[in-house]
Amino acid sequence: MLVDTNDSGGAISIMEHWYPANWSPPLHVHHREDQVLHVIQGQIRAITGDGPETILHSGESTFLPRDIPHTFITGPQGAKILEINTPGGFEQFHLEAGEPALETRIPDPKEVDVPKLTAAIKPYEAEFVGPPMS
Repeated sequence: MLVDTNDSGGAISIMEHWYPANWSPPLHVHHREDQVLHVIQGQIRAITGDGPETILHSGESTFLPRDIPHTFITGPQGAKILEINTPGGFEQFHLEAGEPALETRIPDPKEVDVPKLTAAIKPYEAEFVGPPMS
């Protein structure tokens, strides 16, 4: 957590995520936040709405507007990503659904726990509308 909603008076949250190789959240939509994903290390393929897939490398970003379904998948080396949400508050979902890093490295690949994510996302005006990318 780099900036949480309490640090910004609710205006923004900024988190750094370390995702394993070939990791993808289910296709989802935020009804409250606009989001920016910025790739720090590695690469991701992202889908926003009906648009084409976009490949993002280190140093590149994508804007994910509220009410438009989106998802992404990390590359074969995993990825470090900054997630910026406006307004803030969605960071609490990540704290509830995620797992803190136990080591300073990108974690090993593992299956996405969709039931855990589905249960955790409900209070945050967001919903899953499709499967993870493959």
